[in-house]
Amino acid sequence: MTTSYTALKPLRPTLYRLAQDGCSLDFIYVQCSACGGLTFPANAPGCMHCGDPLEGATQLVRPGRGTLLEYVTIHVPMVPGMPVPCIAGDIRFAEGVIEEGVIAVSDESSLQLGMELKAVATPGPSSEVYTCQFVPATMKESQ
Repeated sequence: MTTSYTALKPLRPTLYRLAQDGCSLDFIYVQCSACGGLTFPANAPGCMHCGDPLEGATQLVRPGRGTLLEYVTIHVPMVPGMPVPCIAGDIRFAEGVIEEGVIAVSDESSLQLGMELKAVATPGPSSEVYTCQFVPATMKESQ
């Protein structure tokens, strides 16, 4: 059974929103009018490629998918309330757009460098919001 999060709000509404399936996430980018590069997050003050101001730039919504570049298991909470152990990784979402994300797998053995990951909604810190985690793109949501 797949859980739908349509009744909840995103914890970080400037970064992501629910995709049409109600489980996976779309990311919100802005496209620079000077160089054409994508910047994430969309509320950044300037283009991450050329530095041009982004006022009036076009927002784009794209599927929350990316390529796993590296990962590590974290055994000490980096912020209060962070569950450990957890796996975090660097994920390339677009040319020049690399961000860190929490990967929702039980251990590193199911991960491979270069594999595609997708962003999915997971229950947030309150019953009113959802947050973002990543799973292998081939994994089915079953919560």
